[in-house]
Amino acid sequence: MITETDGYVELIHYLTEQLPLFEQRKLPAGSANYTLRDVLEEKLSQHMMALFEQNDIDQDTRLDIVREADAIMYDLEEILSSVLDNHPSEQQETFIIEFVGLVKNLFDQRLNTKG
Repeated sequence: MITETDGYVELIHYLTEQLPLFEQRKLPAGSANYTLRDVLEEKLSQHMMALFEQNDIDQDTRLDIVREADAIMYDLEEILSSVLDNHPSEQQETFIIEFVGLVKNLFDQRLNTKG
């Protein structure tokens, strides 16, 4: 659906360009008490739920989207594997929210051109 599109490849490239943001060793005071993995899972889930609520999607397409979301999470886990259990800084969390929003935009675009 989207994981094999140029848009998704560009998003992954964008993520890899931002890796220095995640290589910060020392977190500022007041860091989150949850992990980067928690943020990724929560935000991706929230955006997928919003996608389902905002679109009239048949069951087969919903299953395709869930499979794609799993593949996306796998990709994110692979790229960010060394920092997934770290507590995110505000900048890291902001980036993840933006990135997952861009993933949702790819799904929205795909559904709007498909329908």
